[in-house]
Amino acid sequence: MIIGIDIDGCMTDDNAFRLEQWGKYLFEHDLPVMDLPHGYENKVTWMERDEYRKVFRSFMFEYIENVEPRRYAAEVTKKLHEDGHKLIVCTGRNGSIEQSERGEKIRSITRNWLDRHGIYYDELVFTGFPKIDYVRHYNCDLFIEDFIKTIDIISQEMPVLVFDNPYNYDYQNPNTTRVYSWYDIYRYIRERS
Repeated sequence: MIIGIDIDGCMTDDNAFRLEQWGKYLFEHDLPVMDLPHGYENKVTWMERDEYRKVFRSFMFEYIENVEPRRYAAEVTKKLHEDGHKLIVCTGRNGSIEQSERGEKIRSITRNWLDRHGIYYDELVFTGFPKIDYVRHYNCDLFIEDFIKTIDIISQEMPVLVFDNPYNYDYQNPNTTRVYSWYDIYRYIRERS
């Protein structure tokens, strides 16, 4: 089986990390608390979009260098590899497709992060949106994703395992299955292999 896997929200608990980052930033700048703590990336609605993007980008490198992988992500990706599956890690990290020093830094840190944490993959693909345009030619049999807009598009072409997060908790789609852990993913794939 060829399996596409997103990083942020699936291999990582990016929501918890971002909640802490936003909480610290808002406190240090004497700004109001988050009014949308369970939003996907946008945790505040009262901030102007350009300012929000500037703050979000200021967190980027701290996040991609220091976020911990979800428990058992490395263990399960190794098991999937040993079981003969091909793993295509696909990430739409902000700026990762830029042909710039910043884009190269994001790509380099991402590769090093995967290797440092022992997460197995056959190929690493940096994408824009919609992600399907970047991964379609890999002929994935299954995709693991957390972002609703991406799930909506990819699930039209292949089954998607929706990694449970606060910002997608009530999402439902006929071609999706909700998973809560990496061993839920492993069970699903083993039962269909």
